[in-house]
Amino acid sequence: MSCFVSGPLTEQLLLSAQVFGQPVIVRGMTKILCITGIIAATLVPAAFAADPVPADFKNAAKYCQAVRTANGDAFKTRWGTNENKKNAFGKCVSATAKAKAAKREDAEKKDDDATEAKATADCKRQQTADAPKFAQEHKNFGQCVKAGKAKD
Repeated sequence: MSCFVSGPLTEQLLLSAQVFGQPVIVRGMTKILCITGIIAATLVPAAFAADPVPADFKNAAKYCQAVRTANGDAFKTRWGTNENKKNAFGKCVSATAKAKAAKREDAEKKDDDATEAKATADCKRQQTADAPKFAQEHKNFGQCVKAGKAKD
């Protein structure tokens, strides 16, 4: 049955429907279901449309430009801080650049932590294997770790 079919034959068919022996008028419900289906079909894709991801862009300005193009006035509302929201693009670029820099610093810190852990393990192994030789080569444990980090 189509959502937009109407006429005397359709009305007779719809009015003659029975559920458990009781006549049921389904014409109004059919229209409501059809309208609801059309609205859902148009709104659902818009709801699942993905915003651009900062990692996909070379720099913060290109990312913010893509977001501004995708979101229009919502971009100004989200990022703008003054009365006319004209500073939205600058605020977006600044915040995105800071977030990217922080992410890079975290990654570098993790690399440094891994390097230090490896150097520490090597120094412990050297110290337990031959303590007199270790004491002769290094002033203290910290000097050994520092030298090990410099090698990597």
